[in-house]
Amino acid sequence: MSRLIERGPLRPFRGTITGADPFEVVEDGAILIDDHVVVDFGPARRLIAAHPDVMVVPTDALLSPGLVDVHCHFPQTRITGTYGGGLLEWLENVTFPEEERFEDPAYSKAVAREFFDQCEAVGTNEVTVFCTSHPNSVDALFTEALDRTIKVTAGLVMMDRNAPSPLLTPAQDAYDDSLALIERWHGAAGGRFTYAITPRFAPTSTPALLEAAGALWAAHPTCAMQTHLSESEEEVAWVRRLFPHAKDYLAVYEKFGLVGPGAIFAHAIHLTDREVASLAEHKAVVAHCPTANRFLQSGTCDVSRLLAAGVTVKLGTDIGAGTTFDVMEVAAVAEGVPRRPLD
Repeated sequence: MSRLIERGPLRPFRGTITGADPFEVVEDGAILIDDHVVVDFGPARRLIAAHPDVMVVPTDALLSPGLVDVHCHFPQTRITGTYGGGLLEWLENVTFPEEERFEDPAYSKAVAREFFDQCEAVGTNEVTVFCTSHPNSVDALFTEALDRTIKVTAGLVMMDRNAPSPLLTPAQDAYDDSLALIERWHGAAGGRFTYAITPRFAPTSTPALLEAAGALWAAHPTCAMQTHLSESEEEVAWVRRLFPHAKDYLAVYEKFGLVGPGAIFAHAIHLTDREVASLAEHKAVVAHCPTANRFLQSGTCDVSRLLAAGVTVKLGTDIGAGTTFDVMEVAAVAEGVPRRPLD
């Protein structure tokens, strides 16, 4: 039969932190499957009443939506959990040297395969990814994803200062490379792929590069936009020196049209009240990455504060500063998220 109801214990958590218990289990739950696609889920009585002619198949397995990882770096797969100091030292000592290796298409291809193997092993079926500043890294990721069933949002890292020269790209070249990748991959695989315009973060971006990223997003508004925001106090202080006329860190992105629906800001730990209110007003998403925050000792994200202000908060593994690919392990240590022990 093309349609059936699978009935059993159900965990309804889908990755967006709402203040509800992410570990809640509906003991008598169900999912409605139509031609191998889950089209509805919830309490079994509701689904059965709504579809009385559909066969019901009982199961003892835990029914759960596929996990959603809203922030990670596939080029950091092989350096997951590698110590190198705080955020800025870790980038210099560990991350940038590894990312330089992705100039080699064969290396990009091999790591992309390992990355998706890890995602599939923990039940992740939707992932938002930073590649490197090498276009071949984006091609390698999406090409590998063609043979998977994972929904992928990803983009070329754009940066033109404060990083090793092999990883830097002038603003116009970053624009042109990103545009070519948008034309190749955005909406591909039957809509399963989304391109994300990806300025790494303000410290590695000149105003010209941020202007290029903003122009690209304005021209292609169905793309996502992802970057980092206020991960460490040292980073915030650095942004203040680099952009002395900006009222705060988020204002740097606002000036260049990089705050709005479809924008994902990773970490967002050290925020002013104005920044929190602006994120809510612009319907942007915060990617909460507690395992990475703990590993790099960046600080504690006040999730309750963000939720109270109306900010949408989702979970990210932040591989490789994050130490696990498993989103439910990330949820287990997420600050400000209520939970109860499983029965």
